[in-house]
Amino acid sequence: MTREGSRYPLTITVFGSSRARPGDEDYEAASRLGRLIAEAGWLLCNGGQDGTMEAAAMSAKAAGGHTIGVSFSRFPAARTNQWLDQEIAAETLFARLEQLVTIGDVYIVLRGGIGTLLELCLAWNLLQTPEFASKPLVVVGSAWQRVIQLLGEELPMREWERTTLHFVATVDEAVDFIQKGAARLSIRPSD
Repeated sequence: MTREGSRYPLTITVFGSSRARPGDEDYEAASRLGRLIAEAGWLLCNGGQDGTMEAAAMSAKAAGGHTIGVSFSRFPAARTNQWLDQEIAAETLFARLEQLVTIGDVYIVLRGGIGTLLELCLAWNLLQTPEFASKPLVVVGSAWQRVIQLLGEELPMREWERTTLHFVATVDEAVDFIQKGAARLSIRPSD
């Protein structure tokens, strides 16, 4: 998906846990993030299913935003949430991941499990390519900081690889970070 002809200056792909439930800290953070994305006038993209994906989409819709979900029906007990304006049904997990990273102009990673870790690592690795190098990767919360620190201690990693991640403590800080760079992002040469 391109922004050509779109009224949305940025598409934000949000990665997070499908296990979060209403009342959980992770669910509430995703809910707040969805609202903030919509209020900023950006388009929200995520995996389109439950947990943080549902929370973000529901809040974005309630705030008048537009949502895209990239679903994959082969996950056990997977269900697409009702808060999507557009669903892209991927045939394989690889196709789903490709859509999520291709659609997004910016990535925000919330706390999650191994699926979210996979999404974080894929987006992070793609930042090394010219096509994805200008896409910010914003990582929310201290849990990810500890994971990345451990990776840096135990695995070979260049300093510039670590510095391509933008760590923030809260979803509010993630949105502030994007807003500060939004003008630059919306006029990228790759558009």
